[in-house]
Amino acid sequence: MRRLVWGKALSLVLCGILAVTAPALGGVVTFAAGSDQISSVGVLDIAQDLHGTVYFGTDNGLSYYDGNWHIVHQTYGNASLGLLSDHVLSLAFDRDGTLWLGYPDGLQRLEGVTFVTVRDQQLLKSLDIHLLLNRDREMWVAAGQVGVHRYLDGTWTWFQPSGSGGLGCTYVNSMATDPASDTLFAACREGIWYTNGTGGTETFSRLVNPALLPAPVRGVHGDSFGGIYLFNASEVLHFTPPSQWGLTITSQDLVPGIEISDLAVAPDRTLWIATNNGIYAWKDGQVRQHLDTSSGIVNNGVKKLFLDSSDRLWFVTPENVGYYQIEESPAAGSAVIPITTFELPTTTPGPTVTPGVLLTPGISIEGTPRQTPGASDPLSGFFESIGNFFRKLFSR
Repeated sequence: MRRLVWGKALSLVLCGILAVTAPALGGVVTFAAGSDQISSVGVLDIAQDLHGTVYFGTDNGLSYYDGNWHIVHQTYGNASLGLLSDHVLSLAFDRDGTLWLGYPDGLQRLEGVTFVTVRDQQLLKSLDIHLLLNRDREMWVAAGQVGVHRYLDGTWTWFQPSGSGGLGCTYVNSMATDPASDTLFAACREGIWYTNGTGGTETFSRLVNPALLPAPVRGVHGDSFGGIYLFNASEVLHFTPPSQWGLTITSQDLVPGIEISDLAVAPDRTLWIATNNGIYAWKDGQVRQHLDTSSGIVNNGVKKLFLDSSDRLWFVTPENVGYYQIEESPAAGSAVIPITTFELPTTTPGPTVTPGVLLTPGISIEGTPRQTPGASDPLSGFFESIGNFFRKLFSR
């Protein structure tokens, strides 16, 4: 009888080992905060470099994942050797692959192994750098309550609220570009503004929202097929310049009463939607997939999503960070349901914005960013449990 019990126990253990060590395709992989994993689950922004490495700006430093986790922290006494602050609000890579980092008290660029810091308020009218967006040769910087700045070919330009550049809002909470038209959209509490100019002729115009979004926009995302997605807590809309609006989905289409917190747009136009009830995949007017605690994401309150070039859907919850490896796409088709057409008003461009002074980088001193070596070992806890199990059986 004991031999039979041992046989069943060993079979269960071996099945468990195979399940844990199996490839993550089609499954969920999670990470907790720790020195050998991500530095904090307080993730504030996510970006990816040209080599596929994924970077996480957190409230406890910069973490990046290339198959192993690495952590960079603030270096006291010499900002050129490390982060200006461990509170990283925003991340973006420019066209040349240079990493830009925004903090509550300044801006940095990682040039090679040297961090170049910008804290000159003649260049940045606020040092609260909470949003970064690259558009071709330009880097757009949302700072505090003072609108946005643009860095282009070494020159800074400030688009102040209600200034000559036509931007009519203060705190910009989200920015995105329409890949088809290269139009830049900036969303804030007061509304949405857009510009498709370049260089010194750039001015903003207000986007006419046909009352389809009753609450302020929480975020905007570019659509690789053209246009942008806009969302608030209960609705997702699609806008294609110059005038086509479409209602994509409402929270009632998912589960009545839930809230939308973020979204990611897959290359096949599947819309991955983060909510307080997990993650939904929406395509062709219906839910194709639902990831929740039963799928392994630990906490249904998903705050942020990021889809990388390896088809890993990264997610952030209050308890962990992880990714879902997308195995295959749902059936082809569009998730956009056209509603009606509204013409944008034509506007007369305002006066040309005078470029700011040239950026003068600080002194560059080469150094190696501090990182925590070693990869995480997700099996350690599992094998410890197996050991405890056998010890108990032997003691009987």
